[in-house]
Amino acid sequence: MLIRALLTATVTLFASAALADCETITLDGDTTIEGEAPADGALCYTFETLPSNNLSIEVVRGQNTAVSVPGYYDARSDRMFMAGLPKTLEVRVFQVMRAAAPEPFSVLIRLEPPGNG
Repeated sequence: MLIRALLTATVTLFASAALADCETITLDGDTTIEGEAPADGALCYTFETLPSNNLSIEVVRGQNTAVSVPGYYDARSDRMFMAGLPKTLEVRVFQVMRAAAPEPFSVLIRLEPPGNG
């Protein structure tokens, strides 16, 4: 329960991030986002999708790194499948527990064939 409360509190902190603060990326097949998750706060990315797209999002590098997709799921590092997407999707990358330093990460976004999601 305590860990879930901490994760919820962490995600709530990032809920105020405005789309204007997000970096726009273009999906071109499987797309990897690489960077450093800040010690405190989140990085925000947006990209365009089609309602017919299915995709998966997974943290592939970064032990203390998680991803949130507002309105879909919070603070996950495992592979999550998504379908029936809005035109613009926002992804936030952050460290689960505050840290003294940024942590390198890689997040893999895969366009998936129909039937996944």
